[in-house]
Amino acid sequence: MEFTDVNVQNYVNDLVSEGVELKEYKKFARVHAEQGKVGQEIVTVMKNGLVETKNVVKEDPETGEPDWIITNPDGEKYCVPDKTFRKKYELEVDAEGYHRPKGGPVKAIQIEDNISFMAPWGEKMNIEKGGYLVVNAPDDIYGIQLQEFNNTYKTAEEVDKMFEGKDNNNNKVINKDKELYN
Repeated sequence: MEFTDVNVQNYVNDLVSEGVELKEYKKFARVHAEQGKVGQEIVTVMKNGLVETKNVVKEDPETGEPDWIITNPDGEKYCVPDKTFRKKYELEVDAEGYHRPKGGPVKAIQIEDNISFMAPWGEKMNIEKGGYLVVNAPDDIYGIQLQEFNNTYKTAEEVDKMFEGKDNNNNKVINKDKELYN
């Protein structure tokens, strides 16, 4: 499969100028996570065998702790800095090593080509046509393949409905104030 090298910021700007919409999505899937060892190489391989990118576990400059190695439901692994991990995930009670997303929505845009670009961690990233680019900031854009995106993200509204009235362990919660006024 061939990938076109792009400047990812320009690619996103071109899509937006053509009318492709940046939409809000939230991660809903729980992940397995463990702290890595500084210097450990992580290769992100998709279920279909595509090598998406690679990264090396680093020490988070703000916390002094090593990156976390996340394994998504489809088995792909990637690194997340300690500070980011603690902001975006919480431990799933009674599920050793599993964490539930708690971060807010992200903006993402679906792509129309097989592209290759420099990821924020300084390595090439390959994303197939139909995948998504998550746009956190102009210098913080990374990709997620279509199948993996669909298995871990939904629109913000869909995720809010999924977890409406549930606690952190996905147990139903009764909101007495809501019952009184609705």
